[in-house]
Amino acid sequence: MRIEDSSAGDIYPPMNNVLMGYDENVKAGQPFYVRDSNLEFQLKIVKPFVGTVNISPKTMFNVYVMTAAGDPLTDVVYSILYSGTVTVPQSCEINAGQTILVNFGALYSGNFNHAGQKPEGVRAKKFSVPVKCSGLDSQVNLTMRLIATPDSHVPQAIASDNADVGVVVETDEGNALIPNDAQSVAPFITDSAGRANITLQAYPVSTTGETPAEGAFTALASLRVDFD
Repeated sequence: MRIEDSSAGDIYPPMNNVLMGYDENVKAGQPFYVRDSNLEFQLKIVKPFVGTVNISPKTMFNVYVMTAAGDPLTDVVYSILYSGTVTVPQSCEINAGQTILVNFGALYSGNFNHAGQKPEGVRAKKFSVPVKCSGLDSQVNLTMRLIATPDSHVPQAIASDNADVGVVVETDEGNALIPNDAQSVAPFITDSAGRANITLQAYPVSTTGETPAEGAFTALASLRVDFD
């Protein structure tokens, strides 16, 4: 922030004890001029966000009047405060807000016999994740990551409602997306219209090495998109 004072010149608050001129009217208790102008205020965003952030009123600095050196700073001439909102118009929608279902079909429970590995003969199931971002006017680098409850035995897998079975999600290149790991991401680039189609793959794994109970199992996860 910068403010221009007719006596002190350019001042860059916050600063303490800056002498901003002298006026005979102060001692006489008469009105006096304040010749400050051209206030510049810059806001630096240090953490990425989307949506709107509200800034509650905050005091940037106070200017006081004194009749003699060493007077206590009690009489405020003026204060500069700021408040407002910062809005980021960009947003992204995954699969038009609809659930993506990945069906592994019929699996033989007896093949779930090695913890952390998929059953013998099971292939990863590929699926597409369409993304549409708004508020963009060019190609943008983004990342996608997985938000889910990890399995307690195999943390790179999503926990399912069958304690002996988990689900691993990978990028198309075979890199596992570890649940809740901000560094485990699938990078992608939108086109100029803000669209992208990301290919992922998933497969079930044994989490305990024990034969799981027969029947359907379900694992749930959310996909998150971040601006890179």
